[in-house]
Amino acid sequence: MSKTKNKKVGIIGGVGPQATSVLYSEIVRFAQIKYKARDNDDYPYVLIESVPIPDFISDKSHMNEAFKMLEVTVENLAKVGCTRICIASNTVHLLLPRLRETTKVKFISMIELVAQKCKELGFKRVGIVASSMTIGTGLYRKVLGRYDIDVIRPNCKQRKVIDKIIRYVLAGEDNGRERKEYIGILHDLIDNGAEGIILGCTELPLAINYEALGNKVINSMKVLGEGVVDYYYS
Repeated sequence: MSKTKNKKVGIIGGVGPQATSVLYSEIVRFAQIKYKARDNDDYPYVLIESVPIPDFISDKSHMNEAFKMLEVTVENLAKVGCTRICIASNTVHLLLPRLRETTKVKFISMIELVAQKCKELGFKRVGIVASSMTIGTGLYRKVLGRYDIDVIRPNCKQRKVIDKIIRYVLAGEDNGRERKEYIGILHDLIDNGAEGIILGCTELPLAINYEALGNKVINSMKVLGEGVVDYYYS
């Protein structure tokens, strides 16, 4: 392991807060299993700013307000010396092109890392479960298209179920009735030819246990956690 003293990773979190805590846990876990971190000073230098931005899971009306808040956060992370910034939310990556224009600090993109992971796994067709905004804007489809990977998307009715699941996780509430529908959506995507399924919202890994799907699941939060440590120890 190469101990790195000149790198700091800033995390834009809070979207939602539960997912942000999971990302930090993944960073610690990958530091241990991939880079043999043991002592305090082995672990990555990470700064988290948890930002309570307004919701735009299914509605764009608050995006400009959210951008203004995130612009301040990016400035704060740059001022304290962060050498990379990442966003612990898939949907917020819709604002990444604008945020990149506000700073010289480079971003680690979760979307790009997930697309690269799909390519490494040899997938040609993947399904995606994510917020209506992420799916509807084609956020993943555009990046996966660079690798000639097709995307199978849930229909409008299924997207509403997924949005409910996301909101249940955010609120810390039980999602019993929708859980069965959600599991059915995952199986539909596989039945329609998906070789893998991207969990394209950082709340979805917390919604159910995905063990039954084995290596078909691409957890965007785990991919970002690994990407952060790979940058830090490189």
